[in-house]
Amino acid sequence: MGCTERSSAQGIERQSIAGEDAATASKGSDQNQPYNLSLGPVSIRAETGISTGYNDNINVAYTGRQGDFIVTPSLTLHGLWQATDANALTLDLGIGYQWYTIHTGDSSLTITPNSKTEFNIYVGDFKINLHDQFSFTQNPVLVGQLSNVNQFPVFVNVAGLRVDWDLSDIILSMGYDHTNQWVFNNAFSYLNYQEDAITPRVTVKVSSTIDAGVETSFSDMRVEQGIQNDNISMQVGPFVEAKVTEDLSVDAHAGAQLSDYATGGSNGDSSNIAGFYGNAGVNHRINDYLSEGLTAGQEYLPGITSNYTKRIYANYNLGWQATTNFSVNADLWWENLDDSAATFRQTANRYGSNLTLTYNINDHMLLALGYQYVIKFADPSSLGYSQDVVNLSYTYKF
Repeated sequence: MGCTERSSAQGIERQSIAGEDAATASKGSDQNQPYNLSLGPVSIRAETGISTGYNDNINVAYTGRQGDFIVTPSLTLHGLWQATDANALTLDLGIGYQWYTIHTGDSSLTITPNSKTEFNIYVGDFKINLHDQFSFTQNPVLVGQLSNVNQFPVFVNVAGLRVDWDLSDIILSMGYDHTNQWVFNNAFSYLNYQEDAITPRVTVKVSSTIDAGVETSFSDMRVEQGIQNDNISMQVGPFVEAKVTEDLSVDAHAGAQLSDYATGGSNGDSSNIAGFYGNAGVNHRINDYLSEGLTAGQEYLPGITSNYTKRIYANYNLGWQATTNFSVNADLWWENLDDSAATFRQTANRYGSNLTLTYNINDHMLLALGYQYVIKFADPSSLGYSQDVVNLSYTYKF
């Protein structure tokens, strides 16, 4: 039986996430995208680009800074295969090549973190999502604990499935993901790991604009080479996601985290986690031209030299659509990093800002000028650094 619109306890009708109606809505959303190439039953849209920029501290170093000009051609593909009226396979792939003109040995392929493939299946009141998300990056600034290293080439692949059972005002969900991380730098290959996680979740439709519920996660991580420690973790806590007005939406997630680490690793760390996680976000459209967003939270990250790193963070974003073709986007962010009690540990505060000016030449061509500044204050001080990056990019959408 297919799901149709149903009345909630408050008498507000909403669209089911499963069944024929959801499949039709999803199909319409996918097919309304500007696909411009067909390969048999597969529809494809593509964009290509090239960027050039200067980074004054590619090795994120306190002393002995190295600068370089970097040229990056890229290609992004979006694919759709409508297997049946109810089932569709989608692909998003962004690949590029970063060419370091001075330190040419640092040049490498990149795969953007939002690259993924998904297959959605709708059966009665059930939605089944099969997915695989993957990325290959090398920028050490993406990992706050790193310093004094030119490249951190890491490939991450997350494959799994999620099943949502729509019971009108209640949605029961169960997910499973298997994660592999491979670091292609011999100095950090001990950070290679595998992880299995299951994620049960209960969502209650409080109203047409408010979802609330409880989310949980149970995971088992196995690391290589006996330097870091294996661990099992559990998270559980409530969440709420609400659209307060047409211009204001908020969400909040919080709960307890317990992680038990094995002993025997040579990092000298016997710390476990018995703490809390939490994050909250606000998105606000000020008017037709200005929008802003604020996120903040606390989480626990896998350590580089320790079992884990506690991270507290905040980010503020401001967007200005100055004209139909010209926009400005700015970010200000901060994070505090605190390693657990390993033989070698660090504490640090990082501050960053990003400014991007974008000009749409026409429906197909786009120019962007960006500037990024990051500064890290660390203990020990030799792990601190600052970095300036200026970048000019051109994108063509077919």
